[in-house]
Amino acid sequence: MIKKFYVASAILTAKDSQIVAIFDSNHQKTQIIVNKSWLTILEIFIHEQSLEVAYQRFQEINCSLISKYLLNQCIQARNNSNNFLVLLGNKTLKISQKELLNLRSADQKNDFSAISLETHQVLICLFHQEYLIADESKIYSFDDFSETVEYLATLGLLSPAVSTLDWGDLKRQFPLCHKFGFTRGTPIDRYYLDQFVNEIRHQVVGSVLEIGGTLLNKEIYQFFHATEYQTLDVVSRPGVTLVGDIHNSTIIIPESLDTILLFNVLEHCHNPWVVVQNIYNWLRVGGKCFCMVPSAQRLHNAPKDYWRPLPDGMKELFQDFSEHNLHIYGNPLTVLASFMGVAVQELSTQDLDDFHPDYPVATCIAALK
Repeated sequence: MIKKFYVASAILTAKDSQIVAIFDSNHQKTQIIVNKSWLTILEIFIHEQSLEVAYQRFQEINCSLISKYLLNQCIQARNNSNNFLVLLGNKTLKISQKELLNLRSADQKNDFSAISLETHQVLICLFHQEYLIADESKIYSFDDFSETVEYLATLGLLSPAVSTLDWGDLKRQFPLCHKFGFTRGTPIDRYYLDQFVNEIRHQVVGSVLEIGGTLLNKEIYQFFHATEYQTLDVVSRPGVTLVGDIHNSTIIIPESLDTILLFNVLEHCHNPWVVVQNIYNWLRVGGKCFCMVPSAQRLHNAPKDYWRPLPDGMKELFQDFSEHNLHIYGNPLTVLASFMGVAVQELSTQDLDDFHPDYPVATCIAALK
């Protein structure tokens, strides 16, 4: 049997009588802590790494009483905190009164790491007011305990202990595929482009200009509501109807288009602000622009690669449009997969569709003039 080692890796807070683990600064990605055993297990893995040793400590803690002194300390710490956040890490249990950035620099009186090492009951005391299912007695055996630990790891609350990471095929100097994943199958960003296209297909109407594409894309993307389909690129090639630089506002007649598409183009523009302003001018009132940019992708200088506009950057670029809706795709796994050239076929649909706001692979925007 392979021995497993874990460490707690979470930030907890209380909200509406529940305990919530938060995974991003905007609190968009969260996980409710529902069971009392979860708190105990998380605190054990702050200090113990071995699954076997952790199980022994879990059994001991379930048979011990909570001291009133510890409970009073925790109540006082909560009462003194305006924004109650608890950082769990390797040998670390700290309380912050402010924002996430201050957790690492929490003052000594809010550092409960040493107390936690002695008791392993700080979390239970800190969150004694919140609703929890008392399920400790349901963990009868080591197998039950292991199953719960594995589930907490799946939720992102436990991670491999320090220095026990299994890098496997990812510990390498070169990507698995130098061509974004094409040699292995479908690149990750193409999966997200297909998702975006499926969401906006019915809005691609009237006189359409695709920048950086070819006429074949009308069929590939099934833009059958387009009554006219033109394509623009800086070089002449089959399927390109117009040749020119999109930084040049004179290449398209103002207010002559209903829809403009540019997928994986804006990162190649040395002045994207000028490009977006030109797009705005070329669209009729009520016209729409649909744009996708890579947020996590290797450099592809064809001919140059200048930018990786992130969601806030995209909103800023398209601020003159009357409406704009962001479509963001990605998570930590697909960020890594995108950079390493892992193909879509090597991940599950759940792997691909899971979303984490702090780890975009592709950022798309639908903007209305």
